[in-house]
Amino acid sequence: MKLTNATLILLLTFLLAPTQLLASEQQALRDVEIGHQPEEIKRGALVALNLCVLCHSLKYVKYHNLQEIGFLPNEIEPFLRGREMSQGILSSTTHESANDLFGMVPPDLSLMAKARQNGPRYIYSLLLAYHEQENSAIENTLFPDVKMPDVLGYSVEEDETMRLEMEQMALDVSAFLAWAADPRAEERRSMGKYVIAYLVILTLMLYLVKRKTWARLG
Repeated sequence: MKLTNATLILLLTFLLAPTQLLASEQQALRDVEIGHQPEEIKRGALVALNLCVLCHSLKYVKYHNLQEIGFLPNEIEPFLRGREMSQGILSSTTHESANDLFGMVPPDLSLMAKARQNGPRYIYSLLLAYHEQENSAIENTLFPDVKMPDVLGYSVEEDETMRLEMEQMALDVSAFLAWAADPRAEERRSMGKYVIAYLVILTLMLYLVKRKTWARLG
């Protein structure tokens, strides 16, 4: 079958559209470094447990896992709401109530930081992308159709100190969700240094053995 130029252009436009949208989305992300220190992750966990969990679940994160980022059992207890430490963190809103409020069940956040390219930066940017329009409606410039309201109140806050505090909260919760999606990431970073050092030393030793062997043969 012979394709016309118009058909080829249409086909290329269709194939390249997702790539163009992704590139545009990545450009819209705020240029920020998401931390991975225990104190940042713990602060973010408190934001998530007090705010995000009102609607979202983190079913792959068990309550006892919070001890890995510095929580004591008595600090976790107020968030259990009758559940066991071995259970996943569940939303305090039922699926039926969520459907009534949003027309959908809010997604689980356990792996959200891995669901998109630059996931932690995307979460941070999304939380701070709300702005108030002239008709007083609140819109998210990064994800215009998002059902989630401006939970931090960033769009209507005028006090600069409070806005900076909200930006820090967004940073911290992004750090926590990055940890939730990959709890062993920091362990791998630390181990990676030793693995690289071992490979460098091994390569040097093998090179010296090679030289010694070929010197004898020569």
